Amino acid sequence: MSSNQKKALALLVAFLISVIVGLGAAFLMKCMVDATSSRQCLALGGGVFLGVFFGSVKVIDLFDFPDTRPPAPPPAGNGP
Repeated sequence: MSSNQKKALALLVAFLISVIVGLGAAFLMKCMVDATSSRQCLALGGGVFLGVFFGSVKVIDLFDFPDTRPPAPPPAGNGP
């Protein structure tokens, strides 16, 4: 895999985990707080999503993703 593919996969996983955590936070707020509105749950879930996602992006950015593909052989040319 190329380094860009690895970083894209890591960002996709971070996005999906952030969505799950944000939805979980909104659901838990709705269950635990009696007098809460949907707008408050949406705001909390969105805030948690953004916090977790941007935190994950910062952590992913700290790592170097090496290229694990084998080097390509030089092209065979017609010499003189």
